[in-house]
Amino acid sequence: MKIDWSENDFVTHWKYYKPPARASPSDLEFIKNKILEKGKEVKVLILGATPEYRELCGNLDIPVALLDFSRNNYEYLSDEVFNAPKEMFIEGNWLHSKLSDKFDIILGDNVINVLPKKDIPLFFKNVANMLKKDGFFMPRSYIRTPEETNFKVEEGIKEYRKKKHIYGLYTGMSRAFYIGAYNFKDDVSFLKDWFKAAEKMYKKGLINKKELDFFLDKVGWKDREFQFFIPLDKELTGTISEHFDILEVFYGTEPYLENKLPLHVLKVKR
Repeated sequence: MKIDWSENDFVTHWKYYKPPARASPSDLEFIKNKILEKGKEVKVLILGATPEYRELCGNLDIPVALLDFSRNNYEYLSDEVFNAPKEMFIEGNWLHSKLSDKFDIILGDNVINVLPKKDIPLFFKNVANMLKKDGFFMPRSYIRTPEETNFKVEEGIKEYRKKKHIYGLYTGMSRAFYIGAYNFKDDVSFLKDWFKAAEKMYKKGLINKKELDFFLDKVGWKDREFQFFIPLDKELTGTISEHFDILEVFYGTEPYLENKLPLHVLKVKR
């Protein structure tokens, strides 16, 4: 499993990543209601150290367990959690770690996207082993549609200038690079490829130096081998259905999400 958040302290760039890289307010409200459905004794596991999910559990006064490969990432992101819950940090691997407890709720923000496509079935199998019989696995994931195969970065920039600038640079423009620089043949993208696309757009005069520097210095895309998998919507549904029953699919209501980041509510197949 190749998740190189540790490469050149990538976690230090995370503060510049805004929704949709992070859960939106409507996503968090939906998750809160699902947690409350399970009652006061709910057991929650977070895959990673997502500050928004930890803050939510702190506000609900619910203890959480966190499974992440890096204690450094967990501690660094703790600075963004202002009302922390009682937390148990577990250093481990999402594909192979075996936990003694089983959980009512397992949350994972973009966890499917940062795994290689070939590892997704093993990931689902391991998550299923950590979930209670009636528990919910709730991943929020970037998806793409078949129509986006021919998408060009230039189109996304034009759309940003026209109407998406109101959301800010990352929220309004990032997907243009995610999809426009995507390797559809290998079904993967790398952050370094997003930056190469940004440089190309700068040379064409489509983005300015300040915007290029944002992708260079703030979000830290240059020369980074971090890989990102964006599944086709129907393919993701098919893979999920081999391992889980899909109880519900929620799409955040914020306009900038454009129904491209479903939040699945999944129950283990029995």
